[in-house]
Amino acid sequence: MTDDLFAHARLVDFTEHPLVLLVDTEGNAELHGENTICPIRTAALLRVIANDLIASHPLGRCAPSTEAPIWSRPPEALHPEAGTLDRARKLWTDGTGHVWDLSVPWGDAYGDTWRWHGTLESESGVPILRCDQWKGEHPLDVLRAGRGPIAPVLGGAA
Repeated sequence: MTDDLFAHARLVDFTEHPLVLLVDTEGNAELHGENTICPIRTAALLRVIANDLIASHPLGRCAPSTEAPIWSRPPEALHPEAGTLDRARKLWTDGTGHVWDLSVPWGDAYGDTWRWHGTLESESGVPILRCDQWKGEHPLDVLRAGRGPIAPVLGGAA
């Protein structure tokens, strides 16, 4: 870790309640410390923070950073050979137990969106996603490794 990372750290005093939100590179979030504050007050606080962030965002799409954040790490293997597909619900569970919702478009780090059209890679069984912006398709694990991180597109539309 770098000294810059610690430059933003501060001590929590006894009049404050620590509330920690951890977000991984795929956008999955964990909230810790929420039991020290009333759940409704916690939700209200997070709503205020979300509204402030939305209001501060400039018009247009987010531009992906050209520099990898200092906390980035190579994605873990998905172990597709142990994956399962629930075709009716359009959910693929990779071999690590992570569930991928294939009913929504997925955005990559370059601003492109990808959709599943019902096909799987013949050898591994990984869902194949096609790009909305250009004629390309990749198995989900290759897309994640080469153009990631990837995340569901909010609202379901590009």
